[in-house]
Amino acid sequence: MPISSQYFSYTIFLLILQLLLPTILYASNDCMYTSIIAFGNSLTDTGNLKNIDSVFNITTPQYFFPPYGETFFHKPTGRCSDGRLIIDFLDCKLKIRHSLFLVGEIGGNDYSMELVAGKSIKQVKSFVPLVIDKITTTVKKLIELGGKIFVVPNLLPIECTPLALTLFKSSDAKMYDNTTGCLISIKKLEEYHNQLLQRELHKIRVNFPKVNVIYADYYNAALQLYRSPTQFGFVQPLRACCGGGGPYNYNPSALCGERSSTVCAHPNRFVNWDEIHLTEAAYRMIYKSVFKGSYSIPRFSSLCPAIAS
Repeated sequence: MPISSQYFSYTIFLLILQLLLPTILYASNDCMYTSIIAFGNSLTDTGNLKNIDSVFNITTPQYFFPPYGETFFHKPTGRCSDGRLIIDFLDCKLKIRHSLFLVGEIGGNDYSMELVAGKSIKQVKSFVPLVIDKITTTVKKLIELGGKIFVVPNLLPIECTPLALTLFKSSDAKMYDNTTGCLISIKKLEEYHNQLLQRELHKIRVNFPKVNVIYADYYNAALQLYRSPTQFGFVQPLRACCGGGGPYNYNPSALCGERSSTVCAHPNRFVNWDEIHLTEAAYRMIYKSVFKGSYSIPRFSSLCPAIAS
């Protein structure tokens, strides 16, 4: 089967599942929306995976145990971070009369799992058009069902995750971006995904001029945290707060949440929470950049002025 048989199918399965069991969040500020219906993976999931685990026998046990959730909820909620996600911060700012569809981030799991499985960058790059097609097809079908407002994020920087940095560690300095320390080869893969996504979303805007389709630049919003960590209050931006040791605090034999792992004392000073997810502090900064700042096309705040306050 193409594109990782089980992994790609799992991503699409979650997308369909969340259509049936949407993450609908309510808020209390002056804006035009009454709910957020979110589609995505562990960067968006506020607990659905935990709720459906017993029904579909899908288990990712480390996410269901401490120290996950320690910063804000003080207990695990099924969120893959120490606290809130980007969608949680967005929820806190909106009051809606129509649904806002957050479609993504989608694709990161497919690419990273294929790379871990041993596929080359070239092989994984060939999957990108298929992933983009699934994203845009979903948006179009939701438009046909009456959707009017869509936020479609691009990828977060996989090349800066402890997982990628550990698995593809190299002694060749040319393999790393000298401004971030992240892997250049994976960066090029993500840039291709993000450029293709932006191009296809533009086509949707042209074909559906009465629908608002916002390209959320999670990638560059996050990249600034790796480029200038001290400016945002972070230290050791490439190292995981929670993990099992090693240069980037990632050890596949001692994942975050397992007894053999350790957790940092101050998660708010770290960008990376575990081997692939970010901390609440990092998600907060990305949220501000995308939904209150200039890291979206068009600016989200232009559609909802209350969000900028």
